[in-house]
Amino acid sequence: MTNSTPLVVGAARTTSRDSNPYRKTHWQRFKAGPLPWLLPALIALGVMRLYPVIGQFFVSMTDMRVTTPNSFNFVGFANYEFVLSSPVFFNALSWTVAFVGFGVPLQFMAGFGLALLLNQPLFGRLLFRLCILSAWVISGLIIGYIWRLMFAENSAGVINAWLGTVGISPQRFLSLPENARAALIFVDLWRSVAFSMVFMLGGLQTLPTEMMEAARVDGANVWQRLVHIIVPYLRPIIALNVIFITIGTFNVYELILALTSGGPARATQTIGLLMFETAFGGGRGASSVGDLGRGAAIGNIMFLIVMIFTILYLWVWVFRNEKETT
Repeated sequence: MTNSTPLVVGAARTTSRDSNPYRKTHWQRFKAGPLPWLLPALIALGVMRLYPVIGQFFVSMTDMRVTTPNSFNFVGFANYEFVLSSPVFFNALSWTVAFVGFGVPLQFMAGFGLALLLNQPLFGRLLFRLCILSAWVISGLIIGYIWRLMFAENSAGVINAWLGTVGISPQRFLSLPENARAALIFVDLWRSVAFSMVFMLGGLQTLPTEMMEAARVDGANVWQRLVHIIVPYLRPIIALNVIFITIGTFNVYELILALTSGGPARATQTIGLLMFETAFGGGRGASSVGDLGRGAAIGNIMFLIVMIFTILYLWVWVFRNEKETT
């Protein structure tokens, strides 16, 4: 008995020393941590995300064309100089800023309003949710062609046919710049409001019921509950929603390609559509042979604009307000 006691104590000491995480090697700590499980996903994410970004930057420094992708020369920043000195680019950029400036607030307010309405115990609200969501899951090209037929100025135009039944003369929806821009904002709102609604509806369903009931008991009306409880509670979700709406609206091109093709007279040509036409050719912003280098340069400029907006918006809306509240 006396001889076995030190052995047990020694074994316990050895086991305790070996199980101490601070005495393990770096490789042992790596194997015991979560990184081995996350590493395949991180590698896949790097290949699928980081590699295209680096590849696009490389292409933007060349004169690569879509017909001869294996024959190109390194031109440095010449593509960026050409794009930033082109009046076509700044015309597209100015309309893109206006398009985003009008479209994003409308999409957010309409989506938030629909989310508040369909969060109530209404009869058939699931059917209404599915009907609104159906517009979002349809391809932008299909939606653009459908609305192009509806806006047609001849006898095939459904909207003009409806207006004729009430004595209103046919309208030039897509052949006048102002009308075409308004029609584009309306169609994009009709399609994209579902995303904002679903996003905000998910946030509304996380609101603590006890907090809302306490506000009702204290006599807070609907507006006071919205301003002082719902909006402050959903501030991070609102920030993410606005960022996603802005990125989606800023990058839209297939809807415009099908609805107006950037016309009339480039009035509805965004930089997303300009990038597509420049890279793959056949459009208003490029020659008949697609210039991948200049298209990639436009894409990198778009990425830089969106990144700057996202950082500034998060700093003003989220981080700055958190510092003020604390």
